[in-house]
Amino acid sequence: MTLRNLFFSIIASAVACLALASAAGATVPRAFVSTQGLDTNPCSALQPCRSFNQALTVVQPAGEIIVQDSGGYSTGFTITQSVTIDAGGFNASVLSTTATDLCTINTAPTDRVVLRGISFHGAGVGTNAINATQVGSLYIEHCSMSEFTLDGVMMAHGGSIWLTDTRMRKCFNGLVVRASFATPANLVAHDCRFSECDNIGVFLVTSGTGAATGVMSNCTASLGGAGFLVESTAATNADLTLSNCRAFNNGSGILAQTTSTGSATIRIANCAITQNIIGINASSGGGTASVIGTAPGTNLISGNGTDGATSSGVTLQ
Repeated sequence: MTLRNLFFSIIASAVACLALASAAGATVPRAFVSTQGLDTNPCSALQPCRSFNQALTVVQPAGEIIVQDSGGYSTGFTITQSVTIDAGGFNASVLSTTATDLCTINTAPTDRVVLRGISFHGAGVGTNAINATQVGSLYIEHCSMSEFTLDGVMMAHGGSIWLTDTRMRKCFNGLVVRASFATPANLVAHDCRFSECDNIGVFLVTSGTGAATGVMSNCTASLGGAGFLVESTAATNADLTLSNCRAFNNGSGILAQTTSTGSATIRIANCAITQNIIGINASSGGGTASVIGTAPGTNLISGNGTDGATSSGVTLQ
């Protein structure tokens, strides 16, 4: 090889290396995944990736990951930025194979994460389906979580969470939303089901200086230790409103409790609390624990081992 040819060969190799490095570091606003894809692909619509894990490395902050067909897409993944993972009308499944969290969310406190149409399977070995250690807003839509040794969703350090048409079954706890430090915790849920949770179906709690508040409508908690539990273990307040909700076949249908000077309040309207060992239970350990109904009553509180009663009633306007 002449020196001239050697020179041009070196230049060509350098250009190729730069191109590969650029492609590896590239980010796209929309990444695609498919069961027919490869993780060596660029995650485009025509050349999709195979896994959520790879798509998360190429999608830009606040971008989208689009599922193109039904199938399994991960055995564990971590989200570190704003993103939407959208399975649309497909059955996108993720499966635990070890005793770890299936999805970890650890983003900036102002980031937004949307998970839509994903089935989380713990297979009796996974710990949490979703462990949101830090996130600003978490939207869970049309998802399911089943057979986890700990929680369907654990949101331990505040933030806002919205759930729509989501099912959690056969977990230790279904949903845990906690304000553990200064960041408040906010919960909004509609048309969700929490069943066969050994401990608690829905657990809203404050143990820090941030308040915990929630509003749930058309939700059911059944066959668990406690259906809906609101707790304050600090000087701060926890408050949950239930509208058109049902609690049945639990140890306690609705439970409000305190262990410090804060208050724990549950408000119910048009709810059915039946076939529990204890229907309504309020336990104060220093603060104020209360379940507030409507006057005249619009709730069914009957057929429990011990029905219990609301602490007071308010007039609907």
